[in-house]
Amino acid sequence: MRILVIGAGIVGAALADRLARPADGGRGAHAGDAVTVVEELRPGAGTSGTSYAWLNANDPADPAYHRFRTAALRAWRDLAAGFGGPSWYRPAGNTAWAASEDAKARLAARVDDLARLGYAARLIGPDRLRELEPSVRVPGDALIAHYPDEGFVHGGPAARALAGRAEEAGARIVTGRRAVRLNLDGGRVTGVRLDDGRDLDADLTICAAGRHAPALLATAGITLPLVDPARPGSAAPCLVATTTPAPRAVHGLVHGPALSARPAEDGGLVLEADDIDAGIDDAVPAERIEAAGAELLARGRALIPGLSADVARVRRCVRPLPVDGYPLVGPQLPGLYTVVTHSGITLAPHLAELVAQEVHGRPAEALEPYRPGSRR
Repeated sequence: MRILVIGAGIVGAALADRLARPADGGRGAHAGDAVTVVEELRPGAGTSGTSYAWLNANDPADPAYHRFRTAALRAWRDLAAGFGGPSWYRPAGNTAWAASEDAKARLAARVDDLARLGYAARLIGPDRLRELEPSVRVPGDALIAHYPDEGFVHGGPAARALAGRAEEAGARIVTGRRAVRLNLDGGRVTGVRLDDGRDLDADLTICAAGRHAPALLATAGITLPLVDPARPGSAAPCLVATTTPAPRAVHGLVHGPALSARPAEDGGLVLEADDIDAGIDDAVPAERIEAAGAELLARGRALIPGLSADVARVRRCVRPLPVDGYPLVGPQLPGLYTVVTHSGITLAPHLAELVAQEVHGRPAEALEPYRPGSRR
């Protein structure tokens, strides 16, 4: 089968890696698949390489989706083991705290709900926090939670490693080219037209183009229910600052009321804050982005006394955010399959395994709640 994957973010790269390699590690029943990946930039250079990249199943509100995400965390452990424990996979734990009485009540309820679901979630005291994150300072009356099974990945290196392993297994990686339309023949998708005028033919085209998926799918008359990043006040964009090196500033993820932080791949910090993300739409001026970076750094210095790092880069990240928050995964036309999700970093390896199963004729029951055709 000729399989064409559009997009080499973490989802597309994981799909290419899984589809290019037989499940049994040998020649396998599907070793004859020819996998081609089209990526406008380079693997992991878009949203996957700029996002906060938190691996978690931290929301207990929907137990079924929580189980789906915990399965994804296990998939990450298995995938990382296959790479020999790579430095881009960091299951370093997550510490969060709340300061106001309302926020404390919500955090305590979350920990309780997660623990009842069998998730590793517990309240800890300040002594344990100092053991986990000795450089971090929180208010003395804060309520603190720890989630030891959570972590993060460095999205760019992870996507590049997955795409590289796919290429070693025989996949063709086409970079520097954009898919501008889906080609159709009698209602069947037969591949894509590239921005240089070439056509790439395929028996199955998988759209894993993230935020760019709606534009590509629209060329075949398909509407994908994603939040519009250009709409004023859109929740899809966020702002992420990376600092210059800050050795041992934090070990894992830390989430406070005013700031989220984790280590960056080059030894600095990755900083983000929900309230600063608000309003970072397409029209935000450059000076506001610069000011937001300065504010994130100021909050970082308040959180980590003695932090001497400076802002190295501030990036606007546009997340592919389904309107209802759930993944969009499944066939849409003959010859076309879509895989687009907000939590791509967490879900990518698990989705890749399930989609590969479906591509080769075995329906994946776990994907039934997330079919795009049933959503508006």
